[in-house]
Amino acid sequence: MRTLIISSLVLLSSLASCQQKQLSGTTIKSQVKMDQKMLDIYKQVKRYDYTPLYEVEFSQDACGYEILINDMPLHRYLLLGSANEQRIPINDHILTSGKQEMIIRLFPPQLSDQSWSPTLVDASKFKIKVIHHNPDNTTETYKQVFEFSTSNKPGTEKFLGSGQKVFEFKGSFNAEVPYQLEGWRNSKDLSKEDQDKLLKEAVAVYNNFRNVLIKKDVNAYASLMYDKEVELAKAFYWDTPADSKERWDEMSGTVREKREILPLKDFKMVLYAGGKVLALQPTSEMYKDYLSAIHAQTEDDDIQVSFLLHKKAGSNELTPIR
Repeated sequence: MRTLIISSLVLLSSLASCQQKQLSGTTIKSQVKMDQKMLDIYKQVKRYDYTPLYEVEFSQDACGYEILINDMPLHRYLLLGSANEQRIPINDHILTSGKQEMIIRLFPPQLSDQSWSPTLVDASKFKIKVIHHNPDNTTETYKQVFEFSTSNKPGTEKFLGSGQKVFEFKGSFNAEVPYQLEGWRNSKDLSKEDQDKLLKEAVAVYNNFRNVLIKKDVNAYASLMYDKEVELAKAFYWDTPADSKERWDEMSGTVREKREILPLKDFKMVLYAGGKVLALQPTSEMYKDYLSAIHAQTEDDDIQVSFLLHKKAGSNELTPIR
């Protein structure tokens, strides 16, 4: 009887080992397949004679700020400090040629004692411009299509919006791009859905993404981000095998990096793009200028992880868009 039990255990062990090898082989094949899918993204990018890269260039002092292009968040900063001539590419916010909308919001500054001013102050200022050039043409100079800078009260050097809790400016500029992105143009209007139910759905998707990052599941990460990456590749003209490889090496390396994925807590749901795009954003003082409630920590850095969701036309599933 003992011999039979031992034999059975050996058989079960052998079967388990065999199944584990089969599972590992399947997992490896799946990973190789997804790796190749990400490496082949460049094949979906058309080549153009003219590849304009649009960027915003801005500076700020004594205020927090938020920049939105076509009602999609580009950048937000609310903490202490000033920004001098920062530059951010915006092609992924431009879905097609034509008129592009811009919103600038200014907020009261954080003070040197870490408290917050109740209002914008006399020294608050902000300047931004939209420029573009063709990166493939080293002799082409930057062309400017938009500029805004804060004004002062007549006869003074005091900010016109001093004393206000929020200052908002809306403007527009024209862009000419060779590509067309689907983006959020035909996505569902999430503002028309049950908001309590939508919040639960969003939390579930965010937590699933957190688990993917915690497990360092590169395969699942690639699957989630594939559609988003295709659009980014089209917007930034990543049309060579080297482009796709560099992008995928960077993404997969980031997922595998040793870091702590912080818990999802103290957040609110915010809708963008006319209600078609959703984000869960932190509300705590330390992280409230983050665009996404998913963030990670390494020994040296606190890392914001972009994770904005939408529902494609004909779908009821929240999936990443930016």
